[in-house]
Amino acid sequence: METVLNKLIFEGKYFEAEEIVKKMSAKEQRDEIMNLAYDSESIAVYSFLRYMTEKNKTQFWLDLTIDVMINPLCFIEGAYSIALFHARELLEINLSSKNLERILFFYNIPEKLVENTEAKLVAKKIIEIEPDNIVALEILK
Repeated sequence: METVLNKLIFEGKYFEAEEIVKKMSAKEQRDEIMNLAYDSESIAVYSFLRYMTEKNKTQFWLDLTIDVMINPLCFIEGAYSIALFHARELLEINLSSKNLERILFFYNIPEKLVENTEAKLVAKKIIEIEPDNIVALEILK
């Protein structure tokens, strides 16, 4: 189902789309963007997310961008690499064990976008924050 927001995003009218998004709750924003990405499988959704991330520089928009790239748009060549870039960007906003674990996700995929050395460094940072973190302990075995 096409909504006004969808139409604006696909027409590249991000200023107008942003005004609509601002009136939504975070859950509504997430649901609308994820549904649009799944339904359309369009890179236009990623472009709008980049616009929102640049305007707002918040964890919410980076999390959503990562989720869109590793889920509905994962079939696009380079989607995981883009998501990894944004996961690293997210660490600049919030260095937490949860966000560090996002980096390790890219170590555990077949493409192994994160090398062993980096994975171990990230795991050690996680252990500093959360000594019993199972994901990090598994990497450090």
